[in-house]
Amino acid sequence: MVCQKGFCFKHRLVQSHLSANGFTIVEFVIALLIGAITLTLALPSLLALSASNQVIAANNSIISGLNMARNQAIMSGDDITICPSNDGASCLDRSWDKGWIVFNDKDSDSVADAAEILRVIDIDGKIASSGYGQQIVFRSNGTTTMGSSAIITNCYSNSGISAKCLDINVNRFGMIESTTSTVL
Repeated sequence: MVCQKGFCFKHRLVQSHLSANGFTIVEFVIALLIGAITLTLALPSLLALSASNQVIAANNSIISGLNMARNQAIMSGDDITICPSNDGASCLDRSWDKGWIVFNDKDSDSVADAAEILRVIDIDGKIASSGYGQQIVFRSNGTTTMGSSAIITNCYSNSGISAKCLDINVNRFGMIESTTSTVL
């Protein structure tokens, strides 16, 4: 018996099995289950974010090429052409979703000869492009040779994932703008 300040009580060592460090298997399974449920809820949002980022990246790549072609035409005083290309060497493709090339068509044959190519870009990802699928030629004053506007639409090609589509509009004056699209 131990007495302190007028109070006496029995003193004995009690060792509890609850004071052990670590997790029990039940606590571990519950934590794992909560993590799995959270991941399941977040995964669709992450996939949609990734799809939107791929569309934005492809759109920005094409806009970059259009701006480069226009600026090069103004600086060089030559007509500069940009066109969709799936092989990086010719303008035979009609869709911008595989890539594009910029070239200075010095011999005016509308063909990208190896010595004329200024830039080649390959686009990776699940992008589907539609709309204007021909060459866009910028003149030395920054305008295009087109009679009207060209619209290029880029969307994510997996129908199971909802992602926004973007339009690129190039008018005959050479102005380039990007807007949100509603359909492919």
